[in-house]
Amino acid sequence: MINSTNAAILKIGNFTMRPIESSDLDALVLIWADPEVTRFLPSRGVAIPREKAEKALLTFVEHWQRGYGIWAIVENASSQMIGYCGLRYLDELSEVEVLYGLGKTYWGKGIATQAASSAVSYGFDIAKLHRIIAMVLPDNLASKRVIEKAGLQYEKQINIFDLDALYYSIQQTRLKQLASIRKQK
Repeated sequence: MINSTNAAILKIGNFTMRPIESSDLDALVLIWADPEVTRFLPSRGVAIPREKAEKALLTFVEHWQRGYGIWAIVENASSQMIGYCGLRYLDELSEVEVLYGLGKTYWGKGIATQAASSAVSYGFDIAKLHRIIAMVLPDNLASKRVIEKAGLQYEKQINIFDLDALYYSIQQTRLKQLASIRKQK
């Protein structure tokens, strides 16, 4: 759900999505230190060092200059960052992708699906994007479900970042069709 007082703040259940900040570095390093979390990232199960996390975080923060970017997912009760989700322009494909990651404790609770769906809606409704993609490694079944529940459809297999990935996409018109179908149920 989009908060009308500040379009970049999104509420999802007991969590708030706010634009990621440089002060989120320690939380991001902690999330990316878990080999199970990084198993499906380009590092393939190797913890991402602080220096690389800091570089990534800087690009996430700067990305908001485009009118969209990466949010920190913050648990309302504890004010703790438990993950991230957002929209990132990929120069390699000249496309905008939805991406997300959560601390392992928060897996399987529907948070990633809610966050990805909110990010896609923001991309179309606020950032006025026309198409959003997502990529997932073939063996990441949980992430495939998140992407599909967010409305993206499988298109093809691609090789990117030296990984074979499944490529999904959604057009703005498809999101409107899904919303109409959900209202009818």
